[in-house]
Amino acid sequence: MDSEDRSLLDRIAGGGREALRRFYERHAPGLFRFALARLGDPYGAEDVVQETMLAVWQGARSFKGASRVTTWLFGICRNKVGDHLRGRETPTAPESRMAEAGWQTRPEPASMDFWTAFRALKEDHQEVILPAFHYGFSREEMAAILGCLWGPSSQGRIMRGDF
Repeated sequence: MDSEDRSLLDRIAGGGREALRRFYERHAPGLFRFALARLGDPYGAEDVVQETMLAVWQGARSFKGASRVTTWLFGICRNKVGDHLRGRETPTAPESRMAEAGWQTRPEPASMDFWTAFRALKEDHQEVILPAFHYGFSREEMAAILGCLWGPSSQGRIMRGDF
């Protein structure tokens, strides 16, 4: 998958609109689920996906290949979610925002325990749990997405810091 993503990203960097469309089709559903889980607002999640793809279009040339394309992409999305949260004036409970939009607010019975536990976590813990367990990112990829250090010098802990 990463070689195709890298090829698409190279074509996007060259102005390839069809490559961007294909890249969007491949990644928008996962980005939307990620943003929706953090925001609880389908309209805000869609805005975040659009802002993420605009950032990809504008910054494809900046991708250096030090990580997987998806790691870079979810890092952008995470930052856009943060921007969205900081810009919100009066936060509303995710369930009420989803209900207002006509989305199902009650999880399916099989997933109820996960979502109940997930919503009880602090936001910074939610930020790690969802990408790691739902999308399968490794510790190193999660550290890159979150802008943290991970490795022997951190003694196996994720630590905030500059790379």
